[in-house]
Amino acid sequence: MEFGLFFLMQRDEAWSEQAVYDSGLEQMLAAESLGYSSVWIAEHHFNDYGLCPAPPVLAAFVAARTTTLRLGMGVSLLPLHHPVDLAEELAVLDVVSGGRLDVGIGRGGTLQDYQTFQSDRADSRERVEEGIALMRRAWSGAPFDFQGRFHSAERLHVRPSPAQQPHPPLFIAANSEESVVSAARLGLPTLSSFFVPIAELQRRHTLYRETALAVGRSESAVATLERQAWGMRVVHIAPHHDEALRATEAPFMGYQRRMSVLRSDATGGSVPSSFDRSLLRLRAFSDYLADGWALIGTPSEVRDNLSRYVDATGYERVLLLMALPGLASNLALRSMRLFAEEVAPAMATPSPAR
Repeated sequence: MEFGLFFLMQRDEAWSEQAVYDSGLEQMLAAESLGYSSVWIAEHHFNDYGLCPAPPVLAAFVAARTTTLRLGMGVSLLPLHHPVDLAEELAVLDVVSGGRLDVGIGRGGTLQDYQTFQSDRADSRERVEEGIALMRRAWSGAPFDFQGRFHSAERLHVRPSPAQQPHPPLFIAANSEESVVSAARLGLPTLSSFFVPIAELQRRHTLYRETALAVGRSESAVATLERQAWGMRVVHIAPHHDEALRATEAPFMGYQRRMSVLRSDATGGSVPSSFDRSLLRLRAFSDYLADGWALIGTPSEVRDNLSRYVDATGYERVLLLMALPGLASNLALRSMRLFAEEVAPAMATPSPAR
């Protein structure tokens, strides 16, 4: 099992923007010594749902202060960028980090995002697929021509080449059925958020495998892609069950309130057409826990619940969202330590069911 940390850089009303960065960086810089494999930083614009519009800049800061920790874009919103510009930026980050970059690609964002960056959300999937093709050519290290629907290039030679060859690992944010199909066709592993129900994840795993096989990929190639995929869960651990609940109820519900606003029709937030919108309506904290959105409790409770999640989904890589908005840094750091010391070691060997 491999565990990384996911950072939305989300602001609680009582926190300053500087406090969000101070707390997030303290956790990111502690991750390496605790044994986490990676930190992933989300890209968001123009609201408190996420305060990092430029993840490569933040990741470069973390790279300079770590040696083995991988830096994940979780995710880069490709339709809001020119693919060549993004490829250049990420190539520099891969070089200066010594080849520690992972690149998640997504197409989320509000209507304001797309209007501001003069992109059309109606063709965002086509922009992602064409953009990935163009980024791969840009990372090839050789001059190339490119003619697409949205972008073209002649005798373009992008420098520097990334440290990882042929390029940094690519992943597709797959929180809808359509994105799962796209990832399978492109031959890229997926990143799935914590709010996708387990039964739906199981169905999508089947869809991914069937689609990948149908386009000609071998059983072994598909199995490799499946092993590279990342699941996600909100996690918080404390020495006592009630203490864990008290610490996280307000921060977790604050996250849900922001999500319900960001994904509402009023803001034009992107919600896949196949997604059950009822999942985004505010519910009681206990309902989210019962549905497994958040694994909160003692080390043994979290270990048992995480084992059930992994057994049901088959994930060998799981991102942990521990940095909830408004959660005190010392409590988040304690949770990180307890997970690393008492949960991760027990998850190292898959159960017979897995």
